Amino acid sequence: MVAFIPPSCCGAGYFRRLRRELGDRVDVRALELPSHGRRYRETPLTDAAAAVADLAARVDTPLDALYGESLGAYLALGLADVLAQTRPPLLLAASNSPPSVRERIDPGAVDSVESAVAALRAMGGEIPPEVVSDPALAESAYPLIRADLLLAQSCIDLVRDSAAAGDLTVLAGADDTALTRMESWAEHTRGRCEVASLPGGHLLSATNPAGVAARVLEALARR
Repeated sequence: MVAFIPPSCCGAGYFRRLRRELGDRVDVRALELPSHGRRYRETPLTDAAAAVADLAARVDTPLDALYGESLGAYLALGLADVLAQTRPPLLLAASNSPPSVRERIDPGAVDSVESAVAALRAMGGEIPPEVVSDPALAESAYPLIRADLLLAQSCIDLVRDSAAAGDLTVLAGADDTALTRMESWAEHTRGRCEVASLPGGHLLSATNPAGVAARVLEALARR
């Protein structure tokens, strides 16, 4: 089984295209946090330890691998730290720079839709253009965007010094220009680390689901 953790402001449905590419070759468990996806009525979490505990409570069987994209990459690293498995899961981290090289976010500067979107983009995240261009939609999305920014900072603090026990595969979209110092992901595993560039943008599973699926299958084949 492979658990998939989506980017900020996304629910489990984000992995729809990737699920189709993987078909029945992988037992997929797509996870989502409170206020995301089908859990939209729940209060968002801004504390990384609480978010990791929430995700861990939804894993009821040993995992072969954890895949996290963008913010999900940091959550996957945190989740790998707390899973009590005899054989640690593989970790696949996509579309994010290593937490050890990230600078801090100033929460006080995120006080409007515009500042929240700018801060998220500065971190390499993406907001659909239709959300930004529609004032009513942007205003309704602002609380979740801000909450996920605060969660991102908490995640950076939580996993900045973490090193997963299992092997690590890092995936970067060739068009994702915000990524930096990807080789430093090697500091976040006690096993083998591979960094691979794939065609695609920041939302890698959406822009290149076939390429991501191939890398997931390759990592599992080496396990």
